[in-house]
Amino acid sequence: MFFYSPYRDLQARTFKVAKDKLANLPREVTPDVAFFSSPDDRLTERLKDWSRLQFLAIPLPASLGEEPIALINQLRDHIYARDLFYETTPVSGDKFFGRATLLQELRDDIANQRVSGLFGLRKSGKTSILHELRASLASDNLLLPFIDLETLPSPPTDPTPDFVREISSRVSAAISEHGIRCRELERVSKEPSVSALKPALDSAVQKLDRSGKTLVLLLDEIEYLTPSDQVDTQEAEFPALAQALASLRAVAQSNPNFTFILAGLTNHILENGRLYGRPNPLFSWAKARYVGPLSRRDADNLATTLGARMGIEIDKGALNALYEASGGHAYLYRNLASAVVGTLPMETYRRIMRQPDVQYQLIPWKRGVAGNVEEMINHLTRYYPTEGVLIELLKDSPQDFAEIAQDEHKAIHHLSSLGLISEDSGRFQVNVLLELI
Repeated sequence: MFFYSPYRDLQARTFKVAKDKLANLPREVTPDVAFFSSPDDRLTERLKDWSRLQFLAIPLPASLGEEPIALINQLRDHIYARDLFYETTPVSGDKFFGRATLLQELRDDIANQRVSGLFGLRKSGKTSILHELRASLASDNLLLPFIDLETLPSPPTDPTPDFVREISSRVSAAISEHGIRCRELERVSKEPSVSALKPALDSAVQKLDRSGKTLVLLLDEIEYLTPSDQVDTQEAEFPALAQALASLRAVAQSNPNFTFILAGLTNHILENGRLYGRPNPLFSWAKARYVGPLSRRDADNLATTLGARMGIEIDKGALNALYEASGGHAYLYRNLASAVVGTLPMETYRRIMRQPDVQYQLIPWKRGVAGNVEEMINHLTRYYPTEGVLIELLKDSPQDFAEIAQDEHKAIHHLSSLGLISEDSGRFQVNVLLELI
């Protein structure tokens, strides 16, 4: 898109109008880049202040002249300066790649009122999947409030009151945006009570149903409700938390326009028969899905698409090296690609990432991410202690691991589903991720 403003003082509100126009043009255009022209002497400085990684505004000042090479240089100086691989927060929209099958399964679960569990390592992309799910299903008739449970107090402090308050306040805020008020939920959010949660949610969901609307709760970081390293999740005295989850199940069973999705590292909350001294209300009731490494096809698409937006060609050898070194783990793959981009020359009209460019960065990159990978594994072992022991055993003594694996089916399933080990003809081996520590 080319945007022209005739004023000598380009205003931020004019810039915002241009961005809004870009998002609503009837024809498909480049979504994150636009050219701006204005007689404003400070055009370049203003656009530099207002541009963000997600949206690049390229100035076309009068001083640019009419030589084609001047425009090419302007493009190069702005496009090459971006690093679209580097991300530390969840992504969605045109920055989200892959997981098409998983997303469709979650959409089907919502359409058929099934409860889902989404499990994966830290930085594997779980939260991004939830955000992309929200974005792809956004409509006036579907409410998807997102709740991050990492902020709750951890056992041995009982997290139930905060859990109930968070659900009530987030749902209340979501329905109020649609002109619906539920006094019962408002009371629960101020004075959290497990016994009051179900009737309050029932009331809110029924009001939504009369308006033709559906409510889907997205509960992220669910492992913070069941930290097995701090408390016995099967027998500890937190019956109120099991009651709160039972309330969510009961509301889902009795209302055709309500369901919820759980996301986190561990599957304890779905596969353990008991939860905090009571029968687990979610035991074998929800479908567990795992977020493993990106497929090779999805990883290649991520690299080539984002590379093209930065003016970078990526050859087949570089794609091979990126995937082999990162094991397809979403965060590590992008992190390595980012490290390589930072070494590519700027003063050229054709940027190409080749296999030697990736290989040259492998040693310093591995040193840089070792701490991140170690924390991922430490987080795993806090909630999956048996799996942590098995990982060390596989690294030190594969033969002993093979013998023990015959009796540890659940743990092996977890490690395989999380993309940490692989099996070939009865032989197990650690995947690339564990070799980075």
